[in-house]
Amino acid sequence: MLKHAPILNLLKKLSTFFSIEFRFLPLLSLLAGALTALAFAPFNQVWLIYLLTAFLFYVWLQAAPGKALLHGWLFGVGMQFTGVGWIYFSLHYHGGSPTLFALLLIFFLSAYLSIYTALAGYCVNRFCVAGNPIKLLLLYPMAWAFFEWLQGIVLTGFSWQQLGYTQIDWPLSGFAPLIGSHGVGLLLAMTSGALVLLLIDPGWRKKSLLLLSGVWLAGLLLKQIAWTEVAGDEIRVALIQGNIEQSLKWKRESKIPTLQRYKQLSLDQEDVDLIIWPETSIPGFQHQLSGYIAGLAKAMQEKQTDLLAGIFIKDPATGRYYNSLINVNGGEYRKRHLVPLGEYVPLRSLIEFFNRFMKIPMSDIASGDYDQPLLRAAGQPLGVSVCFEDAFARDVRKDLPEASLLVNVSNDAWFDGSHEPFQHHAIARMRALESGRYMLRATNTGISSVIGPKGEEIALSPQFETYVLKAGVWPMQGATPYILWGDWLLVLGCLGVLGSFILKARCSS
Repeated sequence: MLKHAPILNLLKKLSTFFSIEFRFLPLLSLLAGALTALAFAPFNQVWLIYLLTAFLFYVWLQAAPGKALLHGWLFGVGMQFTGVGWIYFSLHYHGGSPTLFALLLIFFLSAYLSIYTALAGYCVNRFCVAGNPIKLLLLYPMAWAFFEWLQGIVLTGFSWQQLGYTQIDWPLSGFAPLIGSHGVGLLLAMTSGALVLLLIDPGWRKKSLLLLSGVWLAGLLLKQIAWTEVAGDEIRVALIQGNIEQSLKWKRESKIPTLQRYKQLSLDQEDVDLIIWPETSIPGFQHQLSGYIAGLAKAMQEKQTDLLAGIFIKDPATGRYYNSLINVNGGEYRKRHLVPLGEYVPLRSLIEFFNRFMKIPMSDIASGDYDQPLLRAAGQPLGVSVCFEDAFARDVRKDLPEASLLVNVSNDAWFDGSHEPFQHHAIARMRALESGRYMLRATNTGISSVIGPKGEEIALSPQFETYVLKAGVWPMQGATPYILWGDWLLVLGCLGVLGSFILKARCSS
């Protein structure tokens, strides 16, 4: 007993330090949320996310519903503001927005996204009656997972800073092909809850350790399973990274050099089946550059190669234009899920107001039809996503299991040297893992990548260099469990458990 006294004393001191009466606790909640950015790429201090989430759960455990709402919101503001602060580069440096206006927009976005984190703690503390172990191991994690999912749905959604994205190289990622990123986030939150139990409840320490060991061991075992299988011969791909500075991209004098650079880099490639250019790599409209595209098509047909290129397509009947990916040999995909404030303004009447403060080129785009035939290249049906779309698992799932390869084209030059390209790369890895497919990512300034069906990095390009990334990939067939049932099993499970405790509380009152 004596040999454990120092540890018990330390636990008591920590418990006192983080008392709900501590006057600086709101500031600590904000700071804890801000520090979560270090758990995501490119910093990858993954261990931090467990401690920081555990801190929030500990605060919630002692808080009245109103205070749980406040601390959850403050934690969320810190998490979102540091996580998506890279928006500043596109608004200020490339959109011409004044510094204060850009920062206010990021704050308001963060304040809105933090509502979901706040509601997770509030709803459990307000409507559910349960002991600490149940709250920490079930109710808080399930409420977090449900509201994280809801955040990606409401108002078209904004699915960034999901807890599961931190786990791509850790054992819990083994669950991704079963329950997706939100499910991985749920297990992460359960782990954090178990850590709190280790701190505050001696009677649950052995049970918590057993739970953690079981979940993490299961994750390691699941990582060994191949959920899909090869469905054809190797496909040799070349991803062209043109490295065109965003400040120059839409200048008239840059147009011809850009077109020449991409064309020559592609003509130089021998013995490849598929060449992919990034999002809007062709700086113009398809109808204006029909001769250029026809020349590319002729050259590719001689090489027996398909070439996918990002370009804007304008509808002559409506005048609306679409962010698209075309196969120069025939076929197109029009982006379905647009970026709020970047590619469209939710209330069109506000466009003139926002144009006073920022001038982002091509920022009033139309969305393509939700049901589009799959773009084909190299003899394969492709699951295509443009930039922001691969942050939404439901958009990627829509093309599966028919698609045998995933393709994402992006232009992360909007965000310069920020952490956004690294975050985006990690998200793409999660989509590959969830679906059991190779993911091909062609970006303008990097990171371009070839990702394997278990989310592994096969090939990466350096940033801010003109580069051709080449690799061999294989078409895959079959469906992971997550592709078959999506998030609905998780969502219904969370609602079922939370609902049962809410009903129990009402019946006992």
